[in-house]
Amino acid sequence: MRELDQRKIDYLYIQTNQHPSMNRLLESSFGLKQPDVSLSNRSADLSSPKEVICWIIECVRNVVKMKKAFLGQDILVTQGDTLTTLMASVVAKFYHIPLAHIEAGLRSYSLMHPFPEELIRRVVTKFANYLFAPSDWAANNLIREKGSLINTKQNTVFDILSSIRTSEKKEQFIVCAIHRQETIYNPPRFAKAVNVIQRASEIAKVKYILHKPSEVQLKKLNLYNGLIHNPNIELLQYQDYVSFVRMVVSSLFVISDGGGLQEETYFLNIPCLLLRNRTEREVGLGITSYLSEFRDEKIDYFLKNYSKFRRTEEFNRYFPSKIIVDELRKAMDVHKRQSAY
Repeated sequence: MRELDQRKIDYLYIQTNQHPSMNRLLESSFGLKQPDVSLSNRSADLSSPKEVICWIIECVRNVVKMKKAFLGQDILVTQGDTLTTLMASVVAKFYHIPLAHIEAGLRSYSLMHPFPEELIRRVVTKFANYLFAPSDWAANNLIREKGSLINTKQNTVFDILSSIRTSEKKEQFIVCAIHRQETIYNPPRFAKAVNVIQRASEIAKVKYILHKPSEVQLKKLNLYNGLIHNPNIELLQYQDYVSFVRMVVSSLFVISDGGGLQEETYFLNIPCLLLRNRTEREVGLGITSYLSEFRDEKIDYFLKNYSKFRRTEEFNRYFPSKIIVDELRKAMDVHKRQSAY
């Protein structure tokens, strides 16, 4: 979006409001324009399966109602593996709009780890006309797909991280972010994740970034009090992205169940313990990040040896946002020529 703005290329910004509070913070932090189209009137982040179902119904209704906003568009761009990504592919199919998928080709090769993200990635791949893969490995996963394949070499998050000024000063704290559905809606797994946080708090203070669904589940599973009464654990609300990145850079290490932080910590050169069975990314794996598979011996190893998980070499820097916009312009030119005939 910033690359499009810099080149003065007009575009519609469509929001589903899956995470409205997060999006408003991002828009403010990076000077993005306000949404041109909102498929949901939600003002609070989704925090339960019931709310998710109601949100999907509202968005689908508005997709049909807002016919004028979608008809005649050159290309629809979506990113990632969320329910919003899936909805974008449905919109593209419904209105016969060419679909471009950014961050395509990531695979864990297990439909249940993570669920539903792995399933969403596979479905969107089948719908997409343009597949923007963030690495050679991801591109190789797409060579048999029908969509045009473009290898951007890196994820667009590297572009935004390059623009954030950070301090090299280290402090004695650990950053934790646990929010995936496969974790928080699996009581034994979430309880084990909380146990890991408690153990990490014996090393240094833990700053746990608490998304609303995670907070709801912690209270429901009677795990919340154990965290809030630990003086070495600080529960924080969702942070704006710039503040969060600066917090990560200053930390000893990160504990997360998210794939995004696996990439970000590689770029920032911060150790990261992945509380997951499998990961859909290869970036940083075994270098800055360590896949625990929820095995005690692996968790113990990382907590004792986290300082070993740092890059010792620099990596080649690419500029995926520029590559993507260049390719989108070519695609739009082709679409316009075809429409003229």
